[in-house]
Amino acid sequence: MNVTATRATGRWTDTSVGRWFYAAMGAACILVAIASFTPSILNPSNRLGSFTWIVAAHGIVFFAWLLVFLMQTLLVQAGRIATHRSLGTASMLLAAGMVVLGYVTTIEMTRRGFDLSGDLGLKSDPLGPVAQMIFPLLDVFEFGILVAAGYWYRRRADIHKRLMLFAVVVMLPAPFAHFIGHSPLLRTHGVIVILPIAISLAASAIYDRIRFRRIHPVSLWLGIVLFVIDNLCAVVIGPSAAWRRFAGWLIS
Repeated sequence: MNVTATRATGRWTDTSVGRWFYAAMGAACILVAIASFTPSILNPSNRLGSFTWIVAAHGIVFFAWLLVFLMQTLLVQAGRIATHRSLGTASMLLAAGMVVLGYVTTIEMTRRGFDLSGDLGLKSDPLGPVAQMIFPLLDVFEFGILVAAGYWYRRRADIHKRLMLFAVVVMLPAPFAHFIGHSPLLRTHGVIVILPIAISLAASAIYDRIRFRRIHPVSLWLGIVLFVIDNLCAVVIGPSAAWRRFAGWLIS
């Protein structure tokens, strides 16, 4: 690592207490996933589609990634950096599997009606399943880019950990939507899902501001860009005829 990189990283070095933020975020994401998907797993009577091995593998692999992220934060907290790096390199295979399974599962779900769990309440959605599939496809694409960038910057701890955190955060819209879907009252106001998404994207910037009295460029600009892209897809791209044609080709 050169002198410039060392100095840049040093300005954003966490204390032992500060590093718990990333562990707390990992634990929070795990709790959100459990609260979101467990009801339709334990009580499949309201499901609109049965489990397949692809759907099951998708859920297991994605949950495994959350566990790996939490483990990685705890390894850093314990000072076991060598183990952290070895696990990080090995987990790239898991990340690649997530991307493949994410796309395959989304396409299969869309062919079968998309809202297989029955949580989302999309049976009367005027945009239809083809328009809705843009969101998981986008999330998986963003995840792959962020994980690759995080691995590339693995020698720059200040950039690396923020990129890896965002890689987890961009996968939260689906759990948030399912969690909200469990409540008939909240389900009727689907736009409310924007609030937890915005908070999760802003979490890194909020932490930086509190801990360092300034916001790291990755926390600031990446949070803004991802929020803009998500809403652009929701308002402009998803409902467009061009997307419908492309999505139709994907599921044909």
